[in-house]
Amino acid sequence: MIPGNISHVDLVPTLLDLIGQPIPPHLQGRSRKKVLEGNADLAQNDVFIEWNGYHPDAPDRFLGDPRINRMLALPWRTVVTADRWKLSLCAGDQSELYDLNEDPYELTNLYNNPDQTDRIRDMAARLRTWQMETSDTAPLPSY
Repeated sequence: MIPGNISHVDLVPTLLDLIGQPIPPHLQGRSRKKVLEGNADLAQNDVFIEWNGYHPDAPDRFLGDPRINRMLALPWRTVVTADRWKLSLCAGDQSELYDLNEDPYELTNLYNNPDQTDRIRDMAARLRTWQMETSDTAPLPSY
């Protein structure tokens, strides 16, 4: 087992690197071959997740209630840190913070816990930095 988090966008660059093929510059993500070989780790690897919302032309995502689908239409941005904290931000909905080590099923939202203010600020800054690096324009709540 390799501790840490890895993103889906790293899968194709890693596979290409493993078979000795060049990694096209347009691919997002990075090769994690060195991690698999034991020559690097994922200790500082944050994983970023985009949810761009429900689209009415995707009937397979309709959840049976227009009120739910209105909330699904909102874009979310999420970061999972190497130490297994998950922050999900949405400008039009209640944001969420989970300690995945203690709460892997995400049952207790810690976003409004005043003890987590510094953690939320740090993680929100990571998300905003990622947005700048990737030219992502989804609105995030101010924090």
